[in-house]
Amino acid sequence: MLLDFTTIPARRRPNACLACPPSWKRSDADIHTALFSVPVSRLREAVVAIASREPRTHLLSLDREASQAEFEQRSRIFGFVDTITVAFEAASNDTSTIAIYSRSRTGYYDIGVNRRRVRRWLAALANELAANGDNKAAS
Repeated sequence: MLLDFTTIPARRRPNACLACPPSWKRSDADIHTALFSVPVSRLREAVVAIASREPRTHLLSLDREASQAEFEQRSRIFGFVDTITVAFEAASNDTSTIAIYSRSRTGYYDIGVNRRRVRRWLAALANELAANGDNKAAS
């Protein structure tokens, strides 16, 4: 099921984190994402690879037409389920950006788990693109 990122409420519960490009003009974004000097297909491949290396994380759906992927990650001890939706957006043929909405399915507080996950995935994405000779971020 595709997520319409425009319907994500500005006032979210403290167990969610929204990262999106500044061009989306969402003043409620927890994190702003970079513009990467790679085509959207390369960005999507890198994110799927990063998520597949995360413990207890599974790809639920990948819609190439809509440029969206959805993952599920369970906590180690209690098995709480978090949903992570990633949207990929082409800025041009050679540049792209990303939005990530990570949230807990249950509970109210998550002790910052979703925010740390989003930051970790974005850092891993920048590192992976740089390690493979892709420019980390477009100017």
